[in-house]
Amino acid sequence: MIFALLLGCADFLAIADTFNDLTNPMVVQAWYIGVEPLPEGVDLGASDWDAGSSARVMLADATALEDLGDSPIDDAAVELEVDGEGFALFPESDGNFAATSEDGLPWAAAADTVLRVDRDGAHHLSMVTPDAPELDVPESIDAGAELVVSLEGQDYDNMMVTVVRLADGETTYDSLPTDIADLYRLTHAAGSLEAEIPGSAFREPGAYAVGVAGLVNADPDSYEDVNLALSALTAGSLRFTAVHVGE
Repeated sequence: MIFALLLGCADFLAIADTFNDLTNPMVVQAWYIGVEPLPEGVDLGASDWDAGSSARVMLADATALEDLGDSPIDDAAVELEVDGEGFALFPESDGNFAATSEDGLPWAAAADTVLRVDRDGAHHLSMVTPDAPELDVPESIDAGAELVVSLEGQDYDNMMVTVVRLADGETTYDSLPTDIADLYRLTHAAGSLEAEIPGSAFREPGAYAVGVAGLVNADPDSYEDVNLALSALTAGSLRFTAVHVGE
């Protein structure tokens, strides 16, 4: 009888913990992206990715998806710990915190990574960073042609793609979300490992760099004191390849 009561108490506590995880108003959505060494002759110039590794954290006080964009959190201290060394992410606006390799942020595959948020207590998500993908991208395409990139058969949860025109460093296409609701949809969808880059990314003839990252999401079991349903940390490393766009 006592054993049954103890089991009942344990089940109740587990249910209570799950309820707390789902109603916790601290929402953390984040990506951490590395950049592999560039191929010979590829210079990203003024592109955002020329800064190398980059991390962005978006914070919100919410318990429902429709509220994610309404209550950004700006009064937090955010740090990304990589293999035991901490790197601060700097506040921007609307709940965004960011850092790049120009701020000292490193990238390494298989690194133990912990995202720490300090606001009315400690909150964190952790993971091990993945390797960069293997790519099979044509060396040349026609101007205005669509380009399909596939990571099928590789062990990722999702993918992101970016295209940089090398003549001026302009990013002509980028699939990485820039707001918290879109990032939620990326990290919580059954992601496709095939991406179709629109022909508008290759409108003008010339040299381009196509970058592809295979993304892996942190295991929710690693989350501590965040909203379990709405939070996520995803990471991957961009591998760039040169593509010539003809007339």
